[in-house]
Amino acid sequence: MKEQGITAGDISRLYRQVEGKLESIVEKLLLSKVNDKDNILQSVQTMMERIFITSAMKIAENNVSRASRLLGINRNTLSKKLKEMNQDD
Repeated sequence: MKEQGITAGDISRLYRQVEGKLESIVEKLLLSKVNDKDNILQSVQTMMERIFITSAMKIAENNVSRASRLLGINRNTLSKKLKEMNQDD
């Protein structure tokens, strides 16, 4: 698996780097939780989804079909998520 000079080993290293950085950030977020009503998991999931979708759309030059393939999700699902993101703005 080699695309744009990135090997499978490179991808594995990137996943490990992301995981390591996220663990540190998550610990800090959980320790900073003010009250039981804070839904940190949901907030981070929403933020991560927005980052992935925005990046995929940028790489795909706003082509929903190409972006959905990059993300590994159905085109209709991505269209729905984009609509929801635009309503949140």
